Amino acid sequence: MRIVPGFLIREIAGETVAIPSGQAAHHLSGLVVINGCGRFLFDLLQSEQTEASLLNAMTDTYDVDEVTALVDIREFLDVLRKNDMLLEDRSSDD
Repeated sequence: MRIVPGFLIREIAGETVAIPSGQAAHHLSGLVVINGCGRFLFDLLQSEQTEASLLNAMTDTYDVDEVTALVDIREFLDVLRKNDMLLEDRSSDD
Protein backbone atom coordinates (compact mmCIF):
# COMPACT_ATOMS: atom_id res chain seq x y z
CA MET A 1 0.00 0.00 0.00
CA ARG A 2 1.08 3.57 -0.57
CA ILE A 3 -0.25 7.12 -0.72
CA VAL A 4 -1.98 8.15 -3.94
CA PRO A 5 0.46 10.38 -5.83
CA GLY A 6 -0.32 14.08 -5.82
CA PHE A 7 -0.63 15.01 -2.17
CA LEU A 8 1.44 17.85 -0.77
CA ILE A 9 2.24 18.32 2.91
CA ARG A 10 2.09 21.88 4.18
CA GLU A 11 2.10 23.68 7.52
CA ILE A 12 -0.92 25.98 7.77
CA ALA A 13 -1.75 27.92 10.93
CA GLY A 14 0.33 25.53 13.02
CA GLU A 15 -1.32 22.41 11.59
CA THR A 16 0.19 19.86 9.22
CA VAL A 17 -2.18 19.21 6.34
CA ALA A 18 -2.21 16.99 3.26
CA ILE A 19 -3.44 18.92 0.23
CA PRO A 20 -4.48 17.15 -2.97
CA SER A 21 -3.04 18.39 -6.24
CA GLY A 22 -3.25 17.23 -9.84
CA GLN A 23 -5.24 14.00 -10.27
CA ALA A 24 -5.56 13.63 -6.48
CA ALA A 25 -7.69 16.78 -6.39
CA HIS A 26 -10.35 14.97 -8.46
CA HIS A 27 -10.87 12.47 -5.62
CA LEU A 28 -10.66 14.73 -2.59
CA SER A 29 -11.67 18.33 -2.27
CA GLY A 30 -10.38 19.72 0.97
CA LEU A 31 -7.55 19.18 3.40
CA VAL A 32 -6.68 16.35 5.74
CA VAL A 33 -5.07 17.41 9.02
CA ILE A 34 -2.41 14.99 10.26
CA ASN A 35 -0.51 14.87 13.54
CA GLY A 36 3.20 14.11 14.04
CA CYS A 37 2.74 10.35 14.02
CA GLY A 38 0.46 10.62 11.00
CA ARG A 39 3.13 12.67 9.22
CA PHE A 40 5.68 9.96 9.98
CA LEU A 41 3.38 7.29 8.49
CA PHE A 42 2.43 9.52 5.55
CA ASP A 43 6.12 9.97 4.71
CA LEU A 44 6.73 6.20 4.89
CA LEU A 45 3.74 5.61 2.63
CA GLN A 46 5.36 7.60 -0.17
CA SER A 47 6.84 4.19 -1.04
CA GLU A 48 5.22 0.75 -0.90
CA GLN A 49 4.63 -0.43 2.68
CA THR A 50 2.87 -3.19 4.55
CA GLU A 51 1.13 -2.94 7.89
CA ALA A 52 4.06 -4.90 9.35
CA SER A 53 6.68 -2.52 7.91
CA LEU A 54 4.77 0.46 9.31
CA LEU A 55 4.55 -1.24 12.70
CA ASN A 56 8.28 -2.00 12.74
CA ALA A 57 9.17 1.56 11.79
CA MET A 58 6.83 3.00 14.38
CA THR A 59 8.07 0.87 17.28
CA ASP A 60 11.70 1.49 16.23
CA THR A 61 11.18 5.26 16.15
CA TYR A 62 8.71 5.95 18.96
CA ASP A 63 8.53 4.75 22.55
CA VAL A 64 5.29 2.83 21.99
CA ASP A 65 4.22 -0.78 22.44
CA GLU A 66 3.14 -2.84 19.43
CA VAL A 67 -0.54 -2.99 20.40
CA THR A 68 -0.87 0.79 20.75
CA ALA A 69 1.14 1.40 17.57
CA LEU A 70 -1.00 -1.03 15.60
CA VAL A 71 -4.21 0.64 16.75
CA ASP A 72 -2.83 4.04 15.71
CA ILE A 73 -1.63 2.72 12.34
CA ARG A 74 -4.99 1.13 11.56
CA GLU A 75 -6.87 4.29 12.52
CA PHE A 76 -4.62 6.37 10.27
CA LEU A 77 -5.00 3.92 7.38
CA ASP A 78 -8.79 4.05 7.82
CA VAL A 79 -8.71 7.86 7.48
CA LEU A 80 -6.62 7.52 4.32
CA ARG A 81 -9.03 4.92 2.92
CA LYS A 82 -12.11 7.04 3.68
CA ASN A 83 -10.52 9.93 1.79
CA ASP A 84 -9.37 7.77 -1.16
CA MET A 85 -5.74 8.60 -0.37
CA LEU A 86 -4.40 5.04 -0.26
CA LEU A 87 -3.46 2.72 -3.12
CA GLU A 88 -3.74 -0.92 -2.13
CA ASP A 89 -3.00 -4.14 -3.97
CA ARG A 90 -6.31 -5.96 -3.54
CA SER A 91 -4.86 -9.21 -4.94
CA SER A 92 -2.99 -9.76 -1.67
CA ASP A 93 -6.29 -9.84 0.24
CA ASP A 94 -7.14 -13.37 -1.00
